[in-house]
Amino acid sequence: MTLLDKRAQYLYEVASCGGIRAAAEHLEVSPSVVSRQIRRLEQSLGMALVERQGRQLHLTEAGCLVADAHRAQRQLNVDLDDTLSRLRNLQTGKVVVSVGDGFIDSFLNSVLGKVSREYPDVMIDIKTGIYYPREPYEMVIEDEVDIAITYGPVSDPRLRVHSFSRGSLCILVNPQHELAEQACVSVEQLARHKLIFLPDIAGTQQCVNAIFRAAGILVTPAYRCNLHSVSRRMARAGIGVAFMTEAAAREEVERGDLVAIPIDHPIARDTQGNLVRRTGRRLTPAAGYLWKLMLTMH
Repeated sequence: MTLLDKRAQYLYEVASCGGIRAAAEHLEVSPSVVSRQIRRLEQSLGMALVERQGRQLHLTEAGCLVADAHRAQRQLNVDLDDTLSRLRNLQTGKVVVSVGDGFIDSFLNSVLGKVSREYPDVMIDIKTGIYYPREPYEMVIEDEVDIAITYGPVSDPRLRVHSFSRGSLCILVNPQHELAEQACVSVEQLARHKLIFLPDIAGTQQCVNAIFRAAGILVTPAYRCNLHSVSRRMARAGIGVAFMTEAAAREEVERGDLVAIPIDHPIARDTQGNLVRRTGRRLTPAAGYLWKLMLTMH
């Protein structure tokens, strides 16, 4: 006998209704059917489940255990049905999104709150930072994330890509830095300063590397870290020159904590961001809503 054994329902109804006849009326069967199913259950278990005390029928200790187990299973089934129903209606569930560190402020400010209000019971799993050894778009291909927003060109037939201009690649420096008053900065000038690099896998760093390579200049950074937010803090502290778009550091630039200066090089003049999802993958309503909002993050 298992907790899902239908015969346990008859015993449960006898306990709930107070007798075989009342249970039969509730189940819309004859009393003999109820009695027969309980006898078969007793034979299966090898112990008595009900006993008579005068004209009253009572459950034995074993009968109470079986009835309680059936009651608990019924509640589990109700809870499961409710959860599945809510999932079908996408009131609960999870959306996994990879947000490049340079995009996280825009994501938090213009997207996350709206999604949470529209789908309050959907968990948004946010992955950010630099991912080793794969890039976020590779995680999309493997269905580890639903959506990713990345920096730098992406071209793969397995991906649906929405590309947008991210603006010029800039250096970020403390307002007291000697480069802070310049309208733009040359690659040759940069080579003479303490530079803050990200890991080579980062889209921003790939762009920086391409600029120095095109200029024929070999540079060694003074610092390397794996988060845009850390490189911004280092630049704000005045200990080096960080690289990213002005949009990625908008809050610090608007507060006057950092100065963003465009790099005078063709590669730096118009960089690209990409919103990606796997081709052919049907997004849930919550993920689809997230996708639409992220299209406005530029």
